[in-house]
Amino acid sequence: MKYHLIVKFGDKLVPLDISNLKELTIVQDMNKFLPEFRLRAMDNSGALTHVLPFDKGMSAVYIELGNLPSGKAKNAFNFAVFDRRPIGDQSNPSTLYDIIGLLDVPGMFAPDYCRAHSTSMKTALEGIALSELGVDSAEVSNSLGYIKTLLQPQWSNIQFLRWAKENLIGKTDEYGFKSFVKCSDMKTAFVFKSLPELMSQPLSYKFIVGPEAQEDRLPIFNYSIYDYYKLHAVFASKKQRYSYFDYDTTEFVTEEEDVQDYMSLADYWLIDQNDNDASDTLLNLGRNTEFTEDFKGKVKSSYSNRLMNLVKMWITTVGLSAAVPGSVVQVLFPHGAQSGGIYSYQYSGNWLVEKVVHNVGDVFMTKLLLTRNGLDTDKATTLLKSTKKAGVGG
Repeated sequence: MKYHLIVKFGDKLVPLDISNLKELTIVQDMNKFLPEFRLRAMDNSGALTHVLPFDKGMSAVYIELGNLPSGKAKNAFNFAVFDRRPIGDQSNPSTLYDIIGLLDVPGMFAPDYCRAHSTSMKTALEGIALSELGVDSAEVSNSLGYIKTLLQPQWSNIQFLRWAKENLIGKTDEYGFKSFVKCSDMKTAFVFKSLPELMSQPLSYKFIVGPEAQEDRLPIFNYSIYDYYKLHAVFASKKQRYSYFDYDTTEFVTEEEDVQDYMSLADYWLIDQNDNDASDTLLNLGRNTEFTEDFKGKVKSSYSNRLMNLVKMWITTVGLSAAVPGSVVQVLFPHGAQSGGIYSYQYSGNWLVEKVVHNVGDVFMTKLLLTRNGLDTDKATTLLKSTKKAGVGG
């Protein structure tokens, strides 16, 4: 399938011959703050490597990517090159031009700020995103719309956002916040949302395992499943114990979280009903403060991320330039549907998109890393049934 591709270094259009393009990969990941790219191409003329000076203009890479026959770009990225590795030798004038970069968001890494945010947490995060990161929009959880003073003690914005996503908790105990910048439909958006909110979104795509699209379902050409059942059984995931010192009561407190209080995308947790209730205890949570006196945000973030990694699946499909991490998709294994039991194939169902990888070469393909807490099945099982399944819209 033909595709639309424009690459510019600064304001210079780079004519990329597909035969010389070794790799063009664009990655968006909900566990990383910024999208990244890698470009490897043969520089036969030596212009990129030896002639054009690598300066501020050359370090700015614009990539526009979309599907034909529409001819209209579906997405665009403005990257800044952080690593440049030209490779060549004296016997071959051809040079492999290899560059790696991140989405150009200048306000993410510098400067450092020493300040207090005294508005609602939602307002503070939106202000950083729109005024300092310079993104087009901000999608910040409504659960953070309450007033707390947040300190940014000589930190860059990326340090502050990393602390925030690991410690904040919503008005009704929303947990597991993800903080990242995504590119979709030619725009950039800052996302700061909890896992339950992400899991409850309407479906963005529907897929079917097979070589061709069927009705509203896109094809999955191949897939790989990573099932961590035994590993997590060893570490006993039914509970999460944690301890901290309460400076107000001068007592050492031990509490625990129960898996059934957490939201799932699947009918069954990939945890056996008879697994041990014991767990490794989270220690070193930090000093007790008024803001996180019971460390619930930090504990729930750690535990929910652990649960979200119980099952993962890589799928390869057609080029989807508008696909973004943090969205929900549905996968159908048609063999189960043909036999009258959709859940006979236990990995059918809804999944959260953790990572989007665009691979551009002879063809434009997209790989998605999907993740969820377990599986759906209509067979007898000893697995623990989830009591809080996400209500995903169709």
